[in-house]
Amino acid sequence: MDDLRPNSSRGSFTLGLSTDSLAVEVETRASRDLTEAEQTMFAVSLVQNGEPVWSNIPFANITETDCTQPTGGGYVVSAENCTASEAESANDGWGQRRYWGQSATFSIRKDENTAVSVDCHMVNAGLCVQFDESFTSYFTLGYSVTTDDRRALRFDDNSGQIAYYNINEGTTHNLHLLINASAGWDGTLHIERNIDLQPGRIYRLHIRKGMSETGNVDVIITTENFIEGKSEEVIVEYDLRQAPRKRDT
Repeated sequence: MDDLRPNSSRGSFTLGLSTDSLAVEVETRASRDLTEAEQTMFAVSLVQNGEPVWSNIPFANITETDCTQPTGGGYVVSAENCTASEAESANDGWGQRRYWGQSATFSIRKDENTAVSVDCHMVNAGLCVQFDESFTSYFTLGYSVTTDDRRALRFDDNSGQIAYYNINEGTTHNLHLLINASAGWDGTLHIERNIDLQPGRIYRLHIRKGMSETGNVDVIITTENFIEGKSEEVIVEYDLRQAPRKRDT
């Protein structure tokens, strides 16, 4: 068993940091080493038995002195590219992907160098919305998808903008969406949709128009999971016969 008592004996550790691919449409969770630019973005902290030793040092700036510590056990290194607050507040409230990870508990031994690795994974979730041409050419007076939460983000173009949401470990985030569109009659299409977001996933909501056998307009909503590549299709019928008709000119 490691001796956890204070002492003057010292050893060191060498830190290796890797992360999931930063590409959006990835289908693998394979890790890779950080580029030099990314190394300045990741802040690293060291604790021993829950007590901070040093905190939030950019990975690229960690020195040999930082990695030389008293011998003992209970050391853990953690790393993140941004804080949880920044993950939702950055980019004018749209947020950013947050990568976080921590090492296994390790010991520092006298006059030895211990290899320590931290594998960071995306811990929040993202959502973007794309409108098919069949939808945009029909609902010509405007369309949008608005998130019904404290940020109330609005998707109304095909820019590919992604909204990011923090999710507590072991849970999902239920996001309520309001879909509105107008095609020129005295009425507006209103559809509500709930989506359960899982951490480490980016979802793309495809919205397109179809026609049912009865002549009604179908709004077809497909959710694609970027990482797993799975999708589900939900058809929501909007009966134009029950809507106010466009006025004659």
